[in-house]
Amino acid sequence: MAKKKINLTKKNILVSVHVLAVCAWFGGTLSLIILGLYLKNAQNSEQLFYTLSSMHIIDENLLKYPALATLVTGILLSIWTQWGLVKYYWVVIKLVLTVLIILIGIFLINDWFAYLVKTAERLGVNALNENKFESTWLSIIITGIFNLSCLAFMTFITYFKPFGKIKRIKKWQHHKNHLNYGVLTDKK
Repeated sequence: MAKKKINLTKKNILVSVHVLAVCAWFGGTLSLIILGLYLKNAQNSEQLFYTLSSMHIIDENLLKYPALATLVTGILLSIWTQWGLVKYYWVVIKLVLTVLIILIGIFLINDWFAYLVKTAERLGVNALNENKFESTWLSIIITGIFNLSCLAFMTFITYFKPFGKIKRIKKWQHHKNHLNYGVLTDKK
């Protein structure tokens, strides 16, 4: 089967969309962390709600969609260029980290954020004094820093392309090795 490649113009457009999506994702994550830190200084319920609302807007618009755009454009770039999806370690690492960050957002951060909002609605500014609110808030901050670190790491490995090519055992070599060791023969 012939591999599909794209021309240089289409590749550059795809790379541009990928880079813009990563920038929006990175900026959104950084903004969420900054607002999360600011949240702890809320002086009244209105300030707390306003900060949580701003965080929600960032989560919905500068994290979810750019993350999905980054994943899709990254996969397309891998498939349609010489790098391939599983030919180089740096590409596989980026794919795994991207999926990991997205799954963390889906399965952890969404629930944590919903808890913060519900607790703030129920207790107002007094939510800041509740232990579970504090630990959930801290989980969001730590996870945001982890996500930001992963995004920065992925940016570096994109340019340095470390770890080399993934070595594959060809089918005929694997079959030949089994024959040599008597696995597929009836040696007595």
